[in-house]
Amino acid sequence: MVPIILTIIYLLFSACSVHTIGEVNKLTESHLRKIELSEAQSRSEQLLRQTLERQIGSAHTDTRYNLSYSLTGANPSTLSASGSSSTLNNTKMSVNYSLKDNETGNELTSGVVSATATSGTITSYYGQSVSAQFASERLVQLLAERVYQKLQLHFLSAEK
Repeated sequence: MVPIILTIIYLLFSACSVHTIGEVNKLTESHLRKIELSEAQSRSEQLLRQTLERQIGSAHTDTRYNLSYSLTGANPSTLSASGSSSTLNNTKMSVNYSLKDNETGNELTSGVVSATATSGTITSYYGQSVSAQFASERLVQLLAERVYQKLQLHFLSAEK
């Protein structure tokens, strides 16, 4: 029984390191501030860029990294319930991102982040339209936050 408890304690302390949010921000901030964001090509990409700029902050004059991204999506699917006068719209969006080192030209990290939102529980057509637009904008902001977290994880793992 004692060896099992000691093994569990060893695994808990050796496998995980606990960082507070403040520590993570402090460790990754210097790297994140050196990221140059690609230019937005659409309204959705503009929202993505603005949200990332709020998270990352303004880039220093000595940018070392380049983050390119492209949004795909706003693929709506509709669900109608029998006996109901409103329909539900499920909207799925994803963002492909790639972080490159400007000095070496190497790709440091890349990936795809996806999210889904439901809108349209309002009975009026105008309300459904506004609800779908709002859901799309919130999805873009959510995707930007998730890309930011992925970048933090990359730089945090590079620190070790």
